[in-house]
Amino acid sequence: MIPATACILIGGDSNRFGSQKWKAVIDGTTVIDRIWDACEFFEYRHVIGKDHPKNLNKDFIKDMLEIKAPINGLHAALENSNTDWILLLSCDLPLVSADILIDLWNETDATKSIIVPMVNKRLEPTCALYHKRILSTCNARIQKNDLGLNGLIKSIEFHCVDMTDRADRFFNMNTKNDMSEAEKILRLKRNARS
Repeated sequence: MIPATACILIGGDSNRFGSQKWKAVIDGTTVIDRIWDACEFFEYRHVIGKDHPKNLNKDFIKDMLEIKAPINGLHAALENSNTDWILLLSCDLPLVSADILIDLWNETDATKSIIVPMVNKRLEPTCALYHKRILSTCNARIQKNDLGLNGLIKSIEFHCVDMTDRADRFFNMNTKNDMSEAEKILRLKRNARS
């Protein structure tokens, strides 16, 4: 068991997607269930969003601020977590898998406050581990209206984990066409295994 809290963000407006992304079904499973299952080895799991959906039967944390940015979910996670480390994970990443998250956890380092994957030389801040000690820095950046997670990461001691070899697991889903592409990726992986 990983002694950390997995926090799955569902608070985005999903304007480009056209409906709530976390409810979308990929390969027979909803996005939220796919990601929830990928986090099965974490001691705690929560969903974070603006309001608790009536048909969502998972532990829920309500965003504490009115801002519309992933840093809002990070703030709520850091404020409410019972563990020192939290995994922030967006439902934009429906193909993330347990092995990615375990490998990320295995890179934790007492001298670093953030462990973040890098794919094709780009940070993946919405699939990263954040230590609770960054809460004051997070609050300060929110007060200054500096809401970017990349900026937050670069302002703190962080460790980057190159996961370019598994770039398909970080496929970012923003539109219905992206959802079709995600299904295609899963099909290709299944065919490659058989």
